[in-house]
Amino acid sequence: MTRYQFDLLTYFEKLGKRTYSIRIISDSLKLSGTAAGKALEELSDEGLISVPDLVKGNPFNGGEISVTEKGLQALEPYRVKSAVIMAAGFGSRMMPATSDRPKPLVSVNGKRIIETLLDALISVGIQDITIVRGYKKERFDDLLPKYPFLNLIDNDIYDKTNNISSAMAALKKIDTCYLCEADLYITNPEIITKYQYASNILGSWSRETDDWSYRLDEKGHITDYQKGNTNCWNYYGISYWTKEDSAKLREDFRQVYEEEKDGHDFFWEFIPLVLRKEKYGVEVRECQKSDIMEIDNYYELAQLDPSYRTKE
Repeated sequence: MTRYQFDLLTYFEKLGKRTYSIRIISDSLKLSGTAAGKALEELSDEGLISVPDLVKGNPFNGGEISVTEKGLQALEPYRVKSAVIMAAGFGSRMMPATSDRPKPLVSVNGKRIIETLLDALISVGIQDITIVRGYKKERFDDLLPKYPFLNLIDNDIYDKTNNISSAMAALKKIDTCYLCEADLYITNPEIITKYQYASNILGSWSRETDDWSYRLDEKGHITDYQKGNTNCWNYYGISYWTKEDSAKLREDFRQVYEEEKDGHDFFWEFIPLVLRKEKYGVEVRECQKSDIMEIDNYYELAQLDPSYRTKE
């Protein structure tokens, strides 16, 4: 399946049977009308969509479009079925809110931060979810009454290494999956999608930032991953990795962690984005800054949730 075919097919699967126009399709998917029309006709010819009024030479003639059973079967290899969530850290800048619980379990307006991610994953049918826990690890058991299917893995050296040790703890689970940070408060659950085509990392466009960011090379792959940049993409810790790239990640994590000097001190994302970036072609998956809130400290927490403003 080509990329344009995939984009159209997942678009129709998400929105369901309805009448579309080429303009709506091309604007929504950021394609030219010609490219959208060509992909539309190809999908129809292959029986992946039903377009009753499709006419040769006029790729869209106002008919309702729906994904066929064959189309759903064609999408199945691209379905994301699992997720690994890194949640071992302390969250010192969130004290005193993190004095008795890890940052992902801090409530914001009545909902724990990690629940925004869990609910987004569940909404697209993902329940094979592994959480790597460390600081106050027993508190993650509080999630089990609501999410009994969670797989909890312990990283007992989280305070002696960087987050690559969490990747190592869940190494066998990194396989055609979402790989996520646990401390992102998701305000738009649609950033987690049912299907993925290529390895990617979420990013929002920024003219200037002092946070972690990246640019894209001429092939549209992530490069220049660094802290602080201009005309770049802000990095968000929600990524997807294909089966092929997952296999490379598992091997590269193991080699760096066990064989490289200071291998325990790496951020996991540094390996595919910097240290061994020639082996990967990671794309950006665009989101808006309003889709995710990164709560970096207690002051920001109190700004979002007034109940913390009276606490010392």
